[in-house]
Amino acid sequence: MKRALIIGANGTIGKALHDLMQHTYEVHTLSQTSTDYSEESLQKKVAQLRQQGEFHTIICCIGTLHNQTVAPEKRLKQLEYDKLAEYFRVNTILPALCLKHCSTLLSKHDRSQFTFLSAMVGSIGDNQLGGWYGYRSSKAALNMMVKTASIEMARTHKKTALAVIHPGTTQGPLSKPFASNVDKARYYTPDESAKRILAVTQALTPAQSGSFFNWDGSVLPW
Repeated sequence: MKRALIIGANGTIGKALHDLMQHTYEVHTLSQTSTDYSEESLQKKVAQLRQQGEFHTIICCIGTLHNQTVAPEKRLKQLEYDKLAEYFRVNTILPALCLKHCSTLLSKHDRSQFTFLSAMVGSIGDNQLGGWYGYRSSKAALNMMVKTASIEMARTHKKTALAVIHPGTTQGPLSKPFASNVDKARYYTPDESAKRILAVTQALTPAQSGSFFNWDGSVLPW
């Protein structure tokens, strides 16, 4: 049975992925209950995971749209240093540190994938509405982190694919405050999103490494 790691496994999509994948993978998890995502903590956790053997699939679900500190900004005058820093800390820096440390778990000999949950609003080319400065920008920065890492890792992990995936608007605490503005036909259950994320992840080939995908497998513009 192949090994999988779900990072951010205590979130809505992370939990759904765990429930889905445990039937076909040996699933391991990282969450706020097991790590504070500091470099020291990640090093310790990865050392423990490495004892299990090589991993074939890693999915990072870390991210926030709103919390006790931040909420999407609609206008420039709402930008604040601390709130922007929080967006980048959660949506860019923590996933990047997970990429740094957890990528060492990936198999160098077998096909493997490392995917990250991004957002369509993080697409610079698709931005037609404006607003949501911190969230958009931090997700765009995550996309660049993964794209850049895919180039480096292609030299050492020739059978590995890295990618960012837009999961679609998923029912849960993250989207709940904005649910009234969402088309019900495009408001997906966690189980639906988990199945789609896993399908895109499993289908990835090394030639697609460094790409930005929608939940249906179509390529999104940077």
